[in-house]
Amino acid sequence: MSRLPEPMKNIRWSLILPFVLIAVGAIAYSLWWAGIANRVEAAIVKWQADQAANGIAVSWNKLETGGYPYRIQVDIAGGRVEAPDAPRAWAWEADALSAQTLAYRLNHVIVDIPGNQRVHYSEPRDGAEQQFTLNLTSNVFWASYVDESSEEQRLSADIQNLSASRARQTDNGPVLAGGAAAGRLQLHGRPAPEVAGTAFDIALKGQDISWVDLGDTTWAGSDIAHLEAQTRITDLPPDFPDALATLLPDAAAKGTKLAISEFALEWGPIEMTGRGEVKLDSLGRPEGRFQTSVGNLDGLIDALVSAGIVSQQSARLAFAGMVALSSLQGEETGRVRLPVAMKEGVLFLGPIAAARLEPLY
Repeated sequence: MSRLPEPMKNIRWSLILPFVLIAVGAIAYSLWWAGIANRVEAAIVKWQADQAANGIAVSWNKLETGGYPYRIQVDIAGGRVEAPDAPRAWAWEADALSAQTLAYRLNHVIVDIPGNQRVHYSEPRDGAEQQFTLNLTSNVFWASYVDESSEEQRLSADIQNLSASRARQTDNGPVLAGGAAAGRLQLHGRPAPEVAGTAFDIALKGQDISWVDLGDTTWAGSDIAHLEAQTRITDLPPDFPDALATLLPDAAAKGTKLAISEFALEWGPIEMTGRGEVKLDSLGRPEGRFQTSVGNLDGLIDALVSAGIVSQQSARLAFAGMVALSSLQGEETGRVRLPVAMKEGVLFLGPIAAARLEPLY
């Protein structure tokens, strides 16, 4: 029987064995991580093919997978999503996009878009389709998606210091055609529980929203100090979200409804809270009714009068009954209960036709 050489007898295996086990574990973990990373890349490529089958073209200049050892990180350069066959073709581009997830929890993905974004779309102008590009920049553009099961999904987004400039495409090159900004935009959404069909609960909040030269300026102005709403959207088209290219026309045909259980709006002279429901009519215009409570009634009346929508006397007479009725119904001092309706392309504040509503598609 052979005997171990003398040097081998002197090795203290109790010291070496832990390092050997760590090395083996590290190799095994690395192989496992690489397998997960390959699965993620394969899932992205499959999703790309699925979108193509639905008329949405997804492409990128460069895709890299990294993040070892703690996470899976996918970095995309020159990402592009477009719907060339939509009723009005559109496209979205991003200079860079980063998506992160934990290797042991692939159902939670965090997406960060740190660079510039561009949205290409068209609008009918003078009997022809006019091409526009919306250039977006922000300090923060972040989203989180959690998929626990088919009924336990959550989407959150947070956008800070957003700036948007719009350019109209001409034969002589792009021409500046308006812009917008927002201090902060937040969104939270999930599938609505115990609702037949496709439905979602959506909460949104916006602060310091403003715009210039984006269509006609309304009598309320172009600055929204605060917007907050709790909503539920129901009766979505059965092929949602696979047919995003035709979402609005399909929603109008299907009778998709947006129920707002609670909202608050501070827009120029408008200081309003309330609830209601809205959908799209056959021409793609908002249609619905709201029960609201309005503060700053004098400021609201002055704005309507200054815009030439109604005379001072007619406005006072129109709102006088509502003021008295609101007091009898227990409305707090300084506020008035005001029914709001959207019908046949017109926005009504009580009995006053306050604005015209254009089709959304």
